[in-house]
Order: sequence, then structure tokens, then C-alpha cells
Amino acid sequence: MSILPVFIFTLLATLLLVAALTFGRTPNYRPTRPSVINLLERVVSGDAKVTEWDLFLGLPIQSDPLLEEARVHCLSIHEGLNGELKASEGLANYLYDRKGRERIAEVLDRLKKAIKKEPTIREF
Repeated sequence: MSILPVFIFTLLATLLLVAALTFGRTPNYRPTRPSVINLLERVVSGDAKVTEWDLFLGLPIQSDPLLEEARVHCLSIHEGLNGELKASEGLANYLYDRKGRERIAEVLDRLKKAIKKEPTIREF
């Protein structure tokens, strides 16, 4: 008699697992242009959180080449890659010192200009 409850529990757990794997979605990271601009503005102003900045720097953005270019440039500022000087840590809530924030602001300005220059309609 003790095998029946174990069998029912195992069956329910297996069915729940199958349902979760069948109907669940894989997690993905697809930031939008306004959300990246907002993040860069918050980095410059000192309101960005370290976790969201690390997420932005650490995961490639395959959906938008323009955002990926900005991410790679920010990563090179953060890590000191591609001939860039590594940005120093900032005080208080700032992620970077003043020069680092100025370099991030340059990336932000370049991104905004590139978005304005890009056509709003694409023909496929």
C-alpha cells in the first residue's frame, strides 16, 4: 500500500515537469533602444544599479546591431579593452568616476545620433 502514494506523487511531479517544459518559454534578453538609453542616462546620473549594468555588459544583444555596438563600446570602457583606458570606480552611487561617466555619455550621445539618423521604415 505504501507504493501507491509514491507512484501518484511521482506521476504528478513528472506531469508538472512535462507541462512546464512544454508550455514554458526560454528566458531571453532583448532590451529596447529606449531602455538602453535610459540605462546609460542612469549610469551617467548615478542612479543605475550594478546588477542591471552587469547584465547589460555581460549579455550580447543579437536583436539590434546598433545596441550591440554601444554595449561593446561600454564594455571596452568598463574593462579597458580595445585601446581604451579602464574606467575607475566612482564614489557613492556612481559606477564610474567623472571621466568614465563622460565616456559613457559620449557613447550615449553617439547612440542617440545614430538612432535619429536611422530611417524609421525599412523595406524588406
